[in-house]
Amino acid sequence: MQHDLFENPNRRERLGFPLIVLLQANVAEGKYRIIAPLTGATPRTPVSRMVPIVEHAGATYAVILTLMTNISVRLLREPVGSIAHYRDDLTRALDWLFWGI
Repeated sequence: MQHDLFENPNRRERLGFPLIVLLQANVAEGKYRIIAPLTGATPRTPVSRMVPIVEHAGATYAVILTLMTNISVRLLREPVGSIAHYRDDLTRALDWLFWGI
């Protein structure tokens, strides 16, 4: 489902980006999905319109939309949560990134 969180399947990158979020709408089909990585956020994390700050399981993360990529559907195993309640923040950040609005 769109906005579901998954453990980063790339073990080498998991330390810096422990989670990924599925950004692609559920209606899109194919072998790949668009995702963005999440990294731990601190009070020193730069605030930007393109970097939504979200909370999951008591931790704060920054969604790094500028590192969006695609990933094989087969690598998206069991979701560990959802940030669907941040949909408006994610949409505003994507609008800013792609359309400047």
